[in-house]
Amino acid sequence: MEMMLDKTQIRAIFLFEFKMGHKAVEITHNINNAFDPGTANEHTVQWWFKKFCKGGESVEDVKHSGQPSEVDND
Repeated sequence: MEMMLDKTQIRAIFLFEFKMGHKAVEITHNINNAFDPGTANEHTVQWWFKKFCKGGESVEDVKHSGQPSEVDND
């Protein structure tokens, strides 16, 4: 049985593992073994860990400034 996780669920796992004191490489390996290869990327886990270290614990997407991703030609 294959289980698909959305980004928020995966990030919640990152936060849990971070709080447990586990390393990014270990977490990436475990998530990919438990769910599906490619579910987690070590670089992405490290990026989230840096955010958590700075005190940010939100796992939701953050709106970024800059150019909009969609164009309205009307």
